[in-house]
Amino acid sequence: MTEIAETTFRHPLAAAIIFVFTFILISFRRLSILPIGRPSSALLGAVLMVAFGVVTPKEAYELVNWDTICLLLGMMIVAEHLRSAGLFEKITTKLEAFDKPFVLLVVVAFSAAILSSILVNDPVCVVFTPLVLLLCHKKHLNPLPYLIVLATSSNIGSSLTLTGNPQNMIIGNVSKLGFLHFLKLMLLPFLAGMAINLGLAWLFYGKKLTLDSAPAEIKAADALVSNEEDHPLKTRRLRIGIFGLIVTCLGFITGCSMAFSALAGAVIVITFHRKDPGEILAKLDWSLLMFFSALFVVIGGLQTSGLANAIAQWSLKLISGELTRQIWIFSGVTLVGSNLLSNVPFVLLASHSVPSLNNPELFWCLLAFVSTIAGNLTIFGSVANMIVAETAGDRCKISFWEFARFGIPSTLLCISIGVLILSFIL
Repeated sequence: MTEIAETTFRHPLAAAIIFVFTFILISFRRLSILPIGRPSSALLGAVLMVAFGVVTPKEAYELVNWDTICLLLGMMIVAEHLRSAGLFEKITTKLEAFDKPFVLLVVVAFSAAILSSILVNDPVCVVFTPLVLLLCHKKHLNPLPYLIVLATSSNIGSSLTLTGNPQNMIIGNVSKLGFLHFLKLMLLPFLAGMAINLGLAWLFYGKKLTLDSAPAEIKAADALVSNEEDHPLKTRRLRIGIFGLIVTCLGFITGCSMAFSALAGAVIVITFHRKDPGEILAKLDWSLLMFFSALFVVIGGLQTSGLANAIAQWSLKLISGELTRQIWIFSGVTLVGSNLLSNVPFVLLASHSVPSLNNPELFWCLLAFVSTIAGNLTIFGSVANMIVAETAGDRCKISFWEFARFGIPSTLLCISIGVLILSFIL
């Protein structure tokens, strides 16, 4: 986050009340008193911070981390172009070749994880969920295990890179960790997490992957274009999208600005497609960009009020002691905080404390890994989980307890092993 030049702290009580009010609205997504949704709740909090003088309008603009916003925007455009070009349908067609149910589960898990590490996990779940439902319908498989593994694997996969999810993007921009360096550090925790997740899937669902009776007919609207022959225009669009993605990844690898690397990929897919990009732009989640922009201002209000500094000092005292104790307390606080406040707001708060800790690189990696894997604890832990559950709808009802029954042991084991690995490496 951008540092504010002015050092005089202003209106701490107002900042505290606005912060708590905003996060109540954000945390309880269906609050009946004011059901305006998370993005609008964050925007309301940002406006209140300005209205009560906690931040000035100029400071509000300065507080927004535009590198993160531009990075997310660029990746969303590239991902949407690839989706409309039929990339995910092609992958699903390839998946149909796997006849053994558990082998198919493993392939679905790794496909979702790898794509999430490159294209951000939320859009991957948006597109993959109906495709997995269709695949399970064709093969007479129980969709529940496949959908739960899809959601949890996409979260685990998104921990692998600095572009896999929004909180990692924030960490990448604040910490200045290199893209390839971060990937190398996170590779072993990622592989361990996938192994644990799939091992639990075999334990929980190994004998429940097939259905005893034929599934109900899927709606005609859901019979996705995976069976259609390739259209020349779609093939051309896919090649353009892959080229744009390669350019973006090359920018990441060579140390160029991640934000402008992503925007370069977006410009390539828009320019080479040579058509009005209105269709692609209309499908982007603009409310997500508004949510993060406003959230930067709300958290920034804590900074200008002096509360962020007080929280950081309190956190440092809590995490004091020998390094091993610091690692586990920090990881535990991150796990709880990411589920209570949501991972992005918690990461924004924690980013004030990490630079002051011994071995900041280790704690940046812990913050990225634990805050991401924490999303697998419950169905409300990440947007990706809710996308899968909502998209599945009545075709496969995923209850809170059904997800938690698998998610809680998976999360605790993945975090425990991942933290041990990172502690050993760094």
